[in-house]
Amino acid sequence: MIERIQYNGATVAAFGVGAMGDPEIWTKLSTEQQTWIVATLTKLNDLIVKSTGTTCPTWGPSITAAGGCFQGWYNANYLPLNPAAIQLRTDGVFDEDTLCALIVQAALNPQEFPTPFPDPAKQYCQVPADALAAEEKKKLSTGAMFGIGVATSVVVVGGISYAVMRRGGKKTRKKSRRRRR
Repeated sequence: MIERIQYNGATVAAFGVGAMGDPEIWTKLSTEQQTWIVATLTKLNDLIVKSTGTTCPTWGPSITAAGGCFQGWYNANYLPLNPAAIQLRTDGVFDEDTLCALIVQAALNPQEFPTPFPDPAKQYCQVPADALAAEEKKKLSTGAMFGIGVATSVVVVGGISYAVMRRGGKKTRKKSRRRRR
């Protein structure tokens, strides 16, 4: 399958290793991992319904139905924001690309999804720390914004005070009056 990748800063079409049609991995996951996935998909669906008032027409309790809804939502909402991202299959088969997309979406929203994917052996997708740090920079709390505002005002007022003190401390020369003869 052809997917989009970054090559020298440009998005190009290429044959990808993680293309749609990858085998399902649902049966290879532990019970704890399957439980996390079902809970995360259910919570995400509830959040989407709550915020948009719409529901996925094929949503259901099976992993195929829930996974298919997530795949369609991800492709419609995340791909336009990140053109270099991998397009997920939409047949509901829970493959490694779908798992990785779900892990990343949950990790980028720790307020809603505080429990990380249980993968002690780090066998599956790991969210890069720089991606989390970049997302955290975008989301500043009210306390952080207040602190930045106070720090900025201290620097500005302090800088002005320093400049005034330095300028006021200099003696100005009086113009000398020369006698003209």
